[in-house]
Amino acid sequence: MSVGRFSRRTALVTGAAQGIGRAIATRFAQEGANVLLVDIDGALAEQTAAELRAEGATVEAFACDIADRASVKAAVARCLERFGGLDILAANAGIADGEPFLEISDASWQRIIDVNLTGTFYCIQEAARAMIPAGGGAIVCTASTNAFWVESNMAHYNASKGGIVALMKSAAWDLGEYGIRVNAVAPGMIRTRANYITEDPVAGPEYLKGVPLGRFAEPSEMAAVVAFLASDDASYVSGELLVADAGTTIGVRLPLPEAPLPGSQRAEG
Repeated sequence: MSVGRFSRRTALVTGAAQGIGRAIATRFAQEGANVLLVDIDGALAEQTAAELRAEGATVEAFACDIADRASVKAAVARCLERFGGLDILAANAGIADGEPFLEISDASWQRIIDVNLTGTFYCIQEAARAMIPAGGGAIVCTASTNAFWVESNMAHYNASKGGIVALMKSAAWDLGEYGIRVNAVAPGMIRTRANYITEDPVAGPEYLKGVPLGRFAEPSEMAAVVAFLASDDASYVSGELLVADAGTTIGVRLPLPEAPLPGSQRAEG
């Protein structure tokens, strides 16, 4: 891997085995960072790490359930032991599920909240404790446009992502005095294996009618946004939610009527 803007820095990336997390870990490694790839699927994380090592990256995989504080503590401790510090946290791990509002069980609600919101809290808190002695660091959370532009039948997921935005802002305020910046990215629809819409021959094209750029995002495009927020280029940016959705949430696309509506005015040339 080449020397880049993250050389001599260490990044911990959660949910790093595949999808957006894999792209984030790859981007940091390509720009010179040491990277701890954290994922609940330790075997898949190791496979990803092996591929990066083959390209010359300094990386290690670590199996971790972010919904368990002890597991998060162990991941941070391993990062400090292996690389001697922690400069960047990409709190990316999360899960999603779709259920009608009236059918969401206590267990289903708790599962989403435990991983997405509580797990992100554990990661931020434990990473911050490791960053403070070194004078600061950068934390980037993966939120979602669902935090403010909800999807039906995903109340628990929507709530968890909205909570991440509030958590991010709270952490940015409270940790700023320690030199720690905290931001979040809100991805739009990403082309990943976990996202059925992007490959559905009916739902995919229909969704794209509401995307001004007319295409789905690639994981690498979200990784680029995370890398920016973690870099010195964003040294005065904290507490911000950067929406990367190709303009999807800026408005609604409506078809033009075939004839002027009653009472409407038309400009004359």
